Amino acid sequence: MKAQFTMFREEGKGTEPGPASMRRVLAFMLAAAAVALFAAAFFFAKEKDWYAYLPGIACLCGSLLLLFFTTWSDMAEFAKTLREKK
Repeated sequence: MKAQFTMFREEGKGTEPGPASMRRVLAFMLAAAAVALFAAAFFFAKEKDWYAYLPGIACLCGSLLLLFFTTWSDMAEFAKTLREKK
């Protein structure tokens, strides 16, 4: 039986689960923080204008950047396995 690939773990070898992916964990934490920061900014936007949304935007951009690099490494691994099969 092959190890399961989960949201926070890399693919394992054999039946052992893979290591935790720090990029995925941090991306999830930043996305959750962005939701909270946008909700808090909604109440302060009248006083501070659009500057209240900057922390949420920064967390959202950080989350997207981490997910991009996670996807990039997964795609590189996929391309590597395709080349090995040919």
